[in-house]
Amino acid sequence: MSMRRRWSIVAVLLALILLIATFPMRLALSWSGATDAGVTAREVRGSVWSGELVDARLGVLPLGTVRASLSPLALLGGNTELAFSRTDERLGALSGRLHGNNPRGASDISGTTSISGGLGMIPVDAIRFEGATIRFDDAGKCAATSGRIQLMVSAPIAGLDLSRGLSGPLACVNGRAQAALASQSGMERLTLSFDGSGAYRAQFAINVDRDPAMAGALAMLGFKAGPTGFVLATSGRF
Repeated sequence: MSMRRRWSIVAVLLALILLIATFPMRLALSWSGATDAGVTAREVRGSVWSGELVDARLGVLPLGTVRASLSPLALLGGNTELAFSRTDERLGALSGRLHGNNPRGASDISGTTSISGGLGMIPVDAIRFEGATIRFDDAGKCAATSGRIQLMVSAPIAGLDLSRGLSGPLACVNGRAQAALASQSGMERLTLSFDGSGAYRAQFAINVDRDPAMAGALAMLGFKAGPTGFVLATSGRF
C-alpha cells in the first residue's frame, strides 16, 4: 500500500471520528428511537457523546435538565443505550439508562421524580426508583425487571398519613411489569401494573380494621368494600 493511500485512509477515518463526535444529540434522539419511547425535551444541546436535555420528560414523568450520552459499545452491537444523569439541588439526583431496543425500556434507574396527574384518583405525587430495571419486548410484554420503587402520597386519604410512601419490588406478571407496594404498617397496599405502551392499572386497598368512620370516609372517596378492605381501582396511561 502506497504512502499516499495510507494517508487517504487515515484522513477518512479522522473525518468519520470527527463526524461521530460532533453528531447532534437532537438528531440522535430521534434516530435512536428515544423519542418514540416517550423521551421529549424543551431543548436539546450538545453532541451524541456529551449532550444536555433541558426540561426533559419520559412520558408524564418530568426528568428536569439531564446530561445524556449514547453508549458507543451498544451502538457497535446494533443497540441504542442512552445514559442520563441529573444533579439538581432542588429536585435531587436521578440517573439511569434508556434502551431503544433489544429489549426496550430503562435500567439501573435511581432517584426521584414527580408524577404529573398522579394515578387517576390515587393522589400519588412522586416516585422514587431504587436500582429499577423495566424492559419490554417488541410485543410490549414485560421481558425483565429488577429493583424497587416507592410511591409518595403527600395528600391525606380519609385522615391517613401516607407521607412515608408505599414501596415494593418490581416483577413481570402475566406479561406486564408489576409493583406490589405496601406502607410501613402493611395496612395499605397498592398494586401497580403496566405494559410496554405505558397503559397502567392500579388497585389501592386499605384495611380499615372495622373502623366505621374510616369506612364511611373511604366510601365517599370512591373506595369499594372488598375481602381485603376498601379498594379503589383506576387505570390510565403514563
